[in-house]
Amino acid sequence: MNVWTGIISLGLALVLILAGLPNRDGVHRRFLRFHAAMVLYPPIVLVLAAFGIATIISSLLTK
Repeated sequence: MNVWTGIISLGLALVLILAGLPNRDGVHRRFLRFHAAMVLYPPIVLVLAAFGIATIISSLLTK
């Protein structure tokens, strides 16, 4: 169960990273054009990635 939680968290982090990339003209998507998004978006991605990695490592080491 913990391995799947970690994989899902890493998947969500990857989806958020891909969703946050600008297009070819360098324009970000609408939800990232606000100043509050630049403060909240990176920590959310980092927390999901760190939680996913920690959960996977923890579940693999406890078996």
